[in-house]
Amino acid sequence: MSQQVQMGMENMLKLVNEIDQNSVGIKEEIEKSKDYAMEKKRVLEEEKEQFQKAAYTILDMLSNRS
Repeated sequence: MSQQVQMGMENMLKLVNEIDQNSVGIKEEIEKSKDYAMEKKRVLEEEKEQFQKAAYTILDMLSNRS
């Protein structure tokens, strides 16, 4: 019985180590995704500003024509 308990404990320890390794990988992927999302947000904000500037320039040109 004690050998079975010891084997069970060893198997559980292996599983715990495997879970720990997987969680580290998952955390790394989450960080990469966060970094990508932040960079994408920055790029989109820059594009938004450029479009707004262009729109205001066009509106200004149209209002000055009359």
